[in-house]
Formats: sequence, structure tokens, C-alpha cells
Amino acid sequence: MLKIKFFVEWLVMLKASLFILSSLVCSQVMAATWQDLQSLLPKGTQVSYLVVDAKNHKTIASFQDEILKTPASVQKLLTATTAKLELGENFRYQTVIEGDGQGVIGGVFQGDLNLHFSGDPTLTRAHLKKMLTDLKGLGIQSIDGDFVLNNSHFNGYQWSNGQPWNDLSVCYTSPSNAIIVNRNCVYGNLSVKEAEDTKATLFVPDYEPILVTSDIDVVTNKQRNEEFCALEVNRDSHNKFHLWGCMVPRKRAFPLSFAINDPEHYAQQIIEMELKSVGIDLSGEVKIDSQEKAYEKSAILALYQSPPLADLLTRMLKRSDNLIADSIFKTIGGHYYQQPGNFRNGAQAMREILKKHKVDLENAYIADGSGLSRHNLMSAELLITVMKFVYQQDKKLHLMDSLAVSGVDGTLKYHRGVNDEALKGKIIAKTGSLKGVANLVGVVKSDLGDRFFVLMINGYNRAYSSTNAKQPRSKDASVYLFEKAFFNRIYSGDNS
Repeated sequence: MLKIKFFVEWLVMLKASLFILSSLVCSQVMAATWQDLQSLLPKGTQVSYLVVDAKNHKTIASFQDEILKTPASVQKLLTATTAKLELGENFRYQTVIEGDGQGVIGGVFQGDLNLHFSGDPTLTRAHLKKMLTDLKGLGIQSIDGDFVLNNSHFNGYQWSNGQPWNDLSVCYTSPSNAIIVNRNCVYGNLSVKEAEDTKATLFVPDYEPILVTSDIDVVTNKQRNEEFCALEVNRDSHNKFHLWGCMVPRKRAFPLSFAINDPEHYAQQIIEMELKSVGIDLSGEVKIDSQEKAYEKSAILALYQSPPLADLLTRMLKRSDNLIADSIFKTIGGHYYQQPGNFRNGAQAMREILKKHKVDLENAYIADGSGLSRHNLMSAELLITVMKFVYQQDKKLHLMDSLAVSGVDGTLKYHRGVNDEALKGKIIAKTGSLKGVANLVGVVKSDLGDRFFVLMINGYNRAYSSTNAKQPRSKDASVYLFEKAFFNRIYSGDNS
């Protein structure tokens, strides 16, 4: 009897071992059918992917889908989802001017005026001028007090931890402050006016209250390569910038954009200029107030409202707008915890809000809402969970139409990795790109049905030229070649 018992136990163990081995073999075979595409990528590139049938939820293909990688701008999909759940479809930013005084006597407002900023990424100088014009329309010719700019809606850093320092002067990393005017960005250009010029000419509009100086040598391509020179910028306090280095001659002016590093100072100067422009005298000063206050006997005298959240999220997702994403991220944190918003409470609020809807971010690291931080970490497995939720809850969230569509609009309109005619209009996704990062998260639509996908390509070298004669040597060609093969395989269902 004892021998029979041991024999039965041995058979059970053998069966279990064979089952595990069979599962591993099947998994490896499935992964291998997709790993053949990886030879198209530059040497050393890290890739994760996960493809799931939207109808039966079966995994079609996967590779390293639990590995944490830099998500870049696909992080905005989480920001948009959380915003819809917490703030609601019709949320709008409000920028208001309140009166703290005894009213208007003989055209003079007696007391301080308080301009409350809310982190509205759509607020422009023209909007502020309209608000001041509305004050003038109330009979206010002068202000016997101070004009106070309140930025208490947000606190903490203007940039998330983990953003590269040398990107902070460029407008795609404009600071996320409660005070935002003209996207906290100023445009200019560099040009070479005469063929014999040895120095480039700088242009920045006179009406922009920033100081930019330059010392740019005009050199040949050969000189630039031999001297290892480039166009550089130094930032200083109160929105002072200095350009230096070199550039080669060009027919058209070289466009520049400067991310304001001191939004408070920038807004102060703009308000001073626009008060004069509309003809309102100020006896006091334009001041900054970072304390949240409730003013007695205050009344809203002028108001600007942003477009509704749905419109903001469409722009954020289709164009991958970083400023909107980080402003909304902080707004979520402030709204959820009923305190000034910042990157810290925005991250925690995102986790808790999504978890309430059974989307658990588990071991992901969340540093911001835009994906600009290199500290962010997400896996394909977690991202596919978010994508499934967005897809299944579309009647409530209305986010699918806000994603870019291959060959049609947004960041996928001209994306080389999906520009095959067969794929036009078939891929609905959010892109995510940083140096060495190329990610996509979304849905492929085909006759076989909808298929969720996450593709995360990290750590690739743009300058790498393949030694494989079958691969093009042009910059980034192998990454786009991989993407085309990847999406055509999903679309056609050919897993061979």
C-alpha cells in the first residue's frame, strides 16, 4: 500500500511538473513569435510589449510586460483618466479679480484689488487685458491701494523632480505655477542678416518683459564640428537669459522659445503694463501674495474661465501638452485633499482615485502628470490596465476620441511608425517620447476586432547606425521599422 501511495504521489508531481513545463514552453513560443521583430531595433534597445484582445481579454503577445520603464508622455493617459473621475467633465479654471475695499468713489477704487490665479494653462495676456478693461467699465479710473497677485492655488516646485536641468529653458518644460500667462513662454529668433556676418542677430518682441542677450558666432559646418560648439543658453533670476555658442548660416530665422523661470515677476510686469494700457492708475504696487485668504466684503469684479475640462484634455492628449498635464495634475491633488496642489499630493491623489475604480498602480512611480520626469516608472502590464479601463468606461469618461489617430491627427498624424496606408485611422493611441524613449499605448482596430496594446521602447540610441545591410541607416529608421512591423502584425493577426 505504501508503494502504491508513493507511486500515486509521484504521478501527481510528474503531472504538475509537466503542466508547468508545458506552460513555460507555450509562453516562450508565443514570445518568440514576436521577438523576431526585435532584430529591427538598434543594438542594446530595451523593449516591453503587451497585446490583448479587447473582446475575450486573452493575451495575444507579451514580452517583459512587468518590467518598469520610463513612460514619458503616455503618463498623460493616467492624468486624463484621473481628472475626469475627480474634477468632472465640465470643470473649468477660474481667474478672478476681487475687490477688498469700500467700493468706487469718484472713479477711485478704495482699497486693494486681488487677482487670484488658479493654474489655468489657457490664460493669456489678452485675457488679463480684457479683465482690466472690464474693471474700467465698472467706472474704476484709479486704484487707491495695491494690486495683489495671489498664487496660493499651488505650492512646491514648479518643475517635477527628475527633469533634466538643461531642458528647463525651453517652452515644452514651462513651469507649472499657479500664475500662468501666455503659457509662461516667450518666442524669439536668431538670424544671419548678411552673408559676411560673424555674429547672429537676436530678436525678442519689445513688449515681452524679459531680458535676453546673445553672443552667437556664425560658423561653417566644418568649424562647428571641429570646435564642438552648439547653441547654448544660461538662465538667471527674474527671467534673464544669455545665449552663446555658435550656429551655421541659414536662409530662415532660427526659432527660439524661452520658458519663463519667474512667472510671478513676469505677471507683475505684464499687469503694470496693461494697467497703463487701459488707463487705470495705481497708487500702490503690484505685489505677490502666496497666502490663501478670505477677504471680507469682497466681490468678484472681473472673471475669466477656461474652456471645459473635456476640451483641455483633448488638447493635452492629441498634442501631448505638458503644461496642461502638470497643471491638471496639481489641480487634482489640491481638489482631492482640499489644499494647495503640488506634485506630491497630485501623485498620491492619482493613486487613490484610480484604486477606488479598481485600477491599482502597484509598484509604479509617479512624479508628475506630463511624463517629463525621468523618475516616473510604469510597466506595460499596468498601462494596459489603464487602457482597458478607459476603453470600457468610454461612455462615462469620453476619452477615446481625445486620443491621436494614426495618419489623421495629433501626434500620430505624421508618425513614421504608423504611416502605412493600411494603418491609417486604425490606431488610436497616446504617444510618449523622450531622448531614448518611444512608447505607444492604445487600441488597434481591425476586422479581427479591437486589440489593446502597450509598446515601450527605452534606452535606444538615436545616433546608432545599424550594421545590418537589410536595415536603413537613416536616423531612427530601425525604431520606425520595428513599429511598422509590430502594428501590421497586430492589425493583420499574422503571428507567424
